[in-house]
Amino acid sequence: MDLESFKIELNKELDDLSVSEIKDLINQLINNLPSNYYEYVICKIKYFKGEKYYLSNDVLEEYNEVLASFKKIQSGEMCYRCYSYETETYSYYDADMDYVYYPSSELNRVLVDAYRLIKKFILYREYDKVIKLFESIIYSNYTCEEVGNPEYDDSDEVYDTYEGDFNDIKNDLEIDLNYACLCAIYSLIMSNKSDKFDKIWNYIKICNNVNVKDVLNIGVEKINNFDLLYDEWLKYKEKK
Repeated sequence: MDLESFKIELNKELDDLSVSEIKDLINQLINNLPSNYYEYVICKIKYFKGEKYYLSNDVLEEYNEVLASFKKIQSGEMCYRCYSYETETYSYYDADMDYVYYPSSELNRVLVDAYRLIKKFILYREYDKVIKLFESIIYSNYTCEEVGNPEYDDSDEVYDTYEGDFNDIKNDLEIDLNYACLCAIYSLIMSNKSDKFDKIWNYIKICNNVNVKDVLNIGVEKINNFDLLYDEWLKYKEKK
């Protein structure tokens, strides 16, 4: 059964139920709801009822702390790391080398915290904050420290330091970068940024497995006239 068929069948079955019966049914259904959806459901209901809901001061303070940490990343105080290893191919008489890139535990914590806040802010319609955090993740100037291969070297000595590339670590993060990207795209659309298509284009160049249509599954607000917006996006892509 596809989604549309499910909706038709569901509405048909709900027609004969009273309000109290529907409430009782919902309470039974949420027993099977994963805990990571609890906040989404509450925010969705509050938005549906037209109630105002706000973030706590603790969350806003954490947001500022994360942004301050990105400044440390920009200055090179927090780095990601890499080490080399021999491949099974050879050039002349020497084995070719390849590299493993990974964020330090300190840097990784910042990225994980930023991702967690993105998921929260999207529910509270703090769209500018979502965009700010996502762009901090993908556009920061990362410094890379080359260390010894841990298979042979248990020291913490840094052999070289150079400007890194986010593309080197984006596939090895403890966050769902594509989901964060969809949250940022949704935020651009909902806040109707004048440069939204330019930004979406640049985001997708980094998160190249993202489908703009998947923003329909993001957030608590419905995107009005999405088909028209998507047609405009396709025309923009064709020009690019």
